[in-house]
Amino acid sequence: MSQPVKKEPEQKAIENPVSKKDLTNLQRKVRKLKRDPKQFVVDSKAYLGTQQAAYMAWAKFGSFALVLLASILVVFYYTVIASPRYVSESQFVVKQSGSAEPQLMGLAAIASTSSSTRDALIIKEYIESRAMAEALDNTVQLKAHYQDSQWDGISGLSSMATVEDYVEYYQNHVTVRHDELADIVYIETQAFTPEYALLLGNTLLELSEQFINGLGDKMAKEQLTYAQKEVERLYGAMKDQQSLLVNFQNSNQLYSPEQQGSALLGAITELQAKIIEQEAKLKEMTAVMRSDSAQVKGQNILLDSLKAQLKEEQSKLTSEDQQSLNKITASYQEIKLSSELAAGMYQAALTSMEAVRADAYRKLKHLLVIQNPALPQSDQYPRRIYSIITWFVSLVLVYLLGRLVWSIVKEHQE
Repeated sequence: MSQPVKKEPEQKAIENPVSKKDLTNLQRKVRKLKRDPKQFVVDSKAYLGTQQAAYMAWAKFGSFALVLLASILVVFYYTVIASPRYVSESQFVVKQSGSAEPQLMGLAAIASTSSSTRDALIIKEYIESRAMAEALDNTVQLKAHYQDSQWDGISGLSSMATVEDYVEYYQNHVTVRHDELADIVYIETQAFTPEYALLLGNTLLELSEQFINGLGDKMAKEQLTYAQKEVERLYGAMKDQQSLLVNFQNSNQLYSPEQQGSALLGAITELQAKIIEQEAKLKEMTAVMRSDSAQVKGQNILLDSLKAQLKEEQSKLTSEDQQSLNKITASYQEIKLSSELAAGMYQAALTSMEAVRADAYRKLKHLLVIQNPALPQSDQYPRRIYSIITWFVSLVLVYLLGRLVWSIVKEHQE
């Protein structure tokens, strides 16, 4: 069996020749990229072409090339990077229940501000306030939506934003307008998705309605609570006076001293009439009889008893004693008058409370929605064409102003 012939090294080199001439153009570029990447980029045709184009642009346009470059960046941002923002619109008016505002004429009509206008301005300020921004954040996490990382860094809210930054960003993305003629409030809410724009618009309307209803309810409840407390106080005073009157009647065993006094006056009048009658009779008797006769003595005894009874009845009606009927009647009249006054004040308080209740209902405020928020179909912001043109015009104006300033400075240096 023959053994294989071993090849010499020189023979291997001849069989596998590798030279620079045999390397392809792509292989040489790869080896150069691995060896010196920076030099590879500098020597590339793309870099050289770009550099040459920049030199030509600078030579042709001068410093205006910076304006063109900035404009290209602006166009690139608004056409490629800028996140779309969707808008949901709503309209409402604020009305008061049972409002009947007087019609003013002349200068008074111009200078005066109606209640509905004041309410509309109040709700406008509330929507733009920090309280509403924080309420929306607590309800629908508005701050987290604006800070979502999927939006571009220029349009979105920074993740390191403070509360003040968030409130300012919110005010820039929620527009509130008030039509003074129609008293209509227009709201425009911006969000990065159509669904969230609709949610934001509905939530903002709900919070606004709660605020305006709470404002009217608070005023009405405060007035009604005060009226109810006054009624309760006067009712307690009336019950105390009635208790005093009953205790006075019980202690003196008199239901009505006035009626008792009338009866006593009647009895006194009757006794006085009898005394007069019996005195006349006594004169008749003494005219025909002796004064020591039994009949005359009996008539005198009758007159003395009638006069004693009259004196006793008169002492019941008027005397220095505290139990005299006139003093009892005076005390009774005072207590009765206080009781009637307390009852009258209680009745007036009840009437006033009902009036306050009716007035509180008339002052209740309601938010009447004219246009509910709708789901937007297309983005309205950013206004790409408008923004690009605005930026370009601004850059040109800044460039021209800079050239003017530079020319003035250069002229003074010369």
